[in-house]
Amino acid sequence: MEYTLILIIHLLSAIIFIGFIFADVIVFPAVKNKLGVEFHTKMIEAIVGRGLKIYPPIVVLLMGTGGYMFSKYVNSELGYFETPMQILLWIKFAFVVLIVLGVIYTMYCKLTKTAPIAFMNYFHSYALVLGIAIVILAKVMFVV
Repeated sequence: MEYTLILIIHLLSAIIFIGFIFADVIVFPAVKNKLGVEFHTKMIEAIVGRGLKIYPPIVVLLMGTGGYMFSKYVNSELGYFETPMQILLWIKFAFVVLIVLGVIYTMYCKLTKTAPIAFMNYFHSYALVLGIAIVILAKVMFVV
């Protein structure tokens, strides 16, 4: 039962995390094109203001619950790279690390009021692709 509760928390957190990124990459630009820059700017200010309060705890929940579940499948007793599932889990973990590093860097830039490197202007697009890949791996690793 404990694992199921952790899994539900993890899935709900992932929905919120990827949903916000999806909205930022797909929905918000459509709003900008349809309703204009002024409305888009006001909408982004309102959403990002709330997002900055919600996003960090969601990332912490995702990492904590993901780490708990990771430890159930990869450990000294079961091995680390013994099965195809474990290998896919490590690939998933690498994708997660990329996203977490991007989130940390983005928050650092916001807190220090420094401009991020140009590559990071498209971070949400990269994170969306990685997030979709993570979801696919999460399902595939139980099939192999």
